[in-house]
Amino acid sequence: MLIADIPEPAWLQVAGQAAGVVLIIELMLLILITAVLVFVLALVLLYVHNKVVPLLTRLAPAIEQRLQATDRGSVRFAERVIDLHARTVAIKEGVRAFIRPNGHRELPPGPDGARPQLEGYPADGQRRLPGGETRH
Repeated sequence: MLIADIPEPAWLQVAGQAAGVVLIIELMLLILITAVLVFVLALVLLYVHNKVVPLLTRLAPAIEQRLQATDRGSVRFAERVIDLHARTVAIKEGVRAFIRPNGHRELPPGPDGARPQLEGYPADGQRRLPGGETRH
């Protein structure tokens, strides 16, 4: 083979060794940075465990009481908003019922084309009105 017979230049071996050294230094730096970050995170968690957790444990009943009071207050507020909205809609619909020329809405026809009938009404469509008149 002709390629295997070509002698390797000396500078190529030096460049390869320099690249290896640079990669090793870079790897060591990354390992060192990661170890420092893990150590700092461990110190922060230790501080939180020793200082913040006992404080939260001591204040937990008062915090729970205030959260429950806030929850009750928000439930009351939501009930008032819902009640106000329901009354507003009821008033609007009541006014519309008086203003509309046709005070009721008919149901759309069913899949077979027939109008739906309420229970107790005859199927032929004739009904007795209170004044004695017949309506079709």
